[in-house]
Amino acid sequence: MNHLRFTILAGFLALSATGAAAQDIESPYGFVDPSQHANAFVGLIETDPGTLELGPESAMAYGARYGIRLSGPFVIEAQAALFPTSRVAQDTVVSATDTTLVAIGDADLTIGLASADLRFDITGPRTWHRLMPFALLGVGAAFTLSDDEDVDDEVDSDVRYRFGTRLLGELGLGVEWFAADRLTLRFDARNMLWRIDAPVGLQQFDAPTEEWVQNFLLSAGVSFRF
Repeated sequence: MNHLRFTILAGFLALSATGAAAQDIESPYGFVDPSQHANAFVGLIETDPGTLELGPESAMAYGARYGIRLSGPFVIEAQAALFPTSRVAQDTVVSATDTTLVAIGDADLTIGLASADLRFDITGPRTWHRLMPFALLGVGAAFTLSDDEDVDDEVDSDVRYRFGTRLLGELGLGVEWFAADRLTLRFDARNMLWRIDAPVGLQQFDAPTEEWVQNFLLSAGVSFRF
């Protein structure tokens, strides 16, 4: 009788252990321990050259980012990028009845981009099914590194457009996919704002003398966390 009771009790305990194991569901969340990351990326900037089409044209951009977690979901990031593009050189043509603006050629233009961004990780310092979505807001500068000014040598000085240095504002969304604990693939979509100022000689046309334009950066890159 005692042997029978022992057998029943052992069977009951085995079934209980099996049931508890079956209820052990793996969490979709995973904590991210490294607080810093470095990212290299390539992207396409779709630009708005402005009403008079003076600004930079759409082209590829190449850059790097560095970020460090401040607290909870907040991360501060620094970004630097190279944007080799071109611009349309414009000149005025005066006729008996009107003055028109005509394109006389393309000028190579290389722009540097630098910004500091406050990033908000939507899932906090952890992933959801190995994904970490985020939003960001930033400010920085877009500035001329080189400009082929020979194209508009024959253009009057008050008509020549120069990009110069511009305040840069950023608003974006993105996601990181954790291929490994320290290695991720990152995708960003950003709206970058900068101002285009019309030269004095072009302010006679029916266009804003100053206008803020939206430029969209779509980028993909690889990040290493440490």
